[in-house]
Amino acid sequence: MKKMITIVTALALIVGVGSALAYKELNGPSDHSPALAKTFKSTEEIVKDSKVIIKGNVPKEYRKETVGEIVFFVYDVQVDKVYSNLTDQEIVEGETVEVYRLVGVDTNEGKDMVNIVSPEYQALEQGEYLLFLNGQYDDNLKKLILIPNTPNQLFKTDKSRSLSSKQFTTQEFENVTDVDALPSIAEDALLEAIEKVK
Repeated sequence: MKKMITIVTALALIVGVGSALAYKELNGPSDHSPALAKTFKSTEEIVKDSKVIIKGNVPKEYRKETVGEIVFFVYDVQVDKVYSNLTDQEIVEGETVEVYRLVGVDTNEGKDMVNIVSPEYQALEQGEYLLFLNGQYDDNLKKLILIPNTPNQLFKTDKSRSLSSKQFTTQEFENVTDVDALPSIAEDALLEAIEKVK
């Protein structure tokens, strides 16, 4: 009887430790934390928090820059349309602006990075985006630094959902990240929100 209790106890201990290890392996910590950044639930909220709102063409190519411990992917975005510009710098349609996309925090001199944006959403697909930006002119760098107001929500032109006719045209921008709070923004809703905020 004593031998049977010892065997059952040993088996229970092995199963318990094995289950704990399997749980830890399958449910390990995420490699990114969207909770570290803002998430907007309405077009009006995201407009209120933006100094610059543009529609622009984002190229596939980018360069990686680390400022202190903050890691950015920098894109040269061609401005197609300026919806709002509350900075003291002129942004002209047709020109190129640098957009600094925050992707993570360098924790070990380039060897380790805590991802703020999930790795599959860090590098942007080439295409036309609606960008909600904040920033200012940097006197040291002698240029306007623009950063999306949240890395968790990024809106790309959805050609399949855009409506067109001779009298009515509206464009739809779809959130291409894994955050569901604001799945899309219609251009007419954007213009309404900008008017409300003025």
